Amino acid sequence: MYWIILIVAVIDQLAKYLIRNTMDYGQSISIIDKVFYLTSHRNPGAAWGIFSGQKWFLIIIAFIAIFGAIMYARKVTDKLTRIAIGLFIGGAMGNVIDRLFFGEVTDMFDFRLINYPIFNTADTFLVSGAILLIISTYREAKFEKNSPS
Repeated sequence: MYWIILIVAVIDQLAKYLIRNTMDYGQSISIIDKVFYLTSHRNPGAAWGIFSGQKWFLIIIAFIAIFGAIMYARKVTDKLTRIAIGLFIGGAMGNVIDRLFFGEVTDMFDFRLINYPIFNTADTFLVSGAILLIISTYREAKFEKNSPS
């Protein structure tokens, strides 16, 4: 799990470094015209810009979530659950690193077809981890229900 956290944080920071250092702020590159763009964007808040300017609040919330996930992971042996937690923590850490060093998060994935807020690699890993955690929890509950008592 700790390797996953490290790999996710490194991939995230590398992607954000490339965006910050090769694109002008606001610049968009069409990947799929009118659908998906790579856009250099900064977000001083959370999703949809909520809590904008509340850097320390968002950092504290992230550290609480990371701590809670680590405590939970210490009790878990299921491989899928540990992968999910690693993705979740790595994504959360990626955005915390941005907030600590830059005061805002670098975003780049811009889906215009559905008018979705611009997001980043850390968000992708975090949400993927959360979805996998839901799946693994459901799978575990189903297994316990079907196992003989």
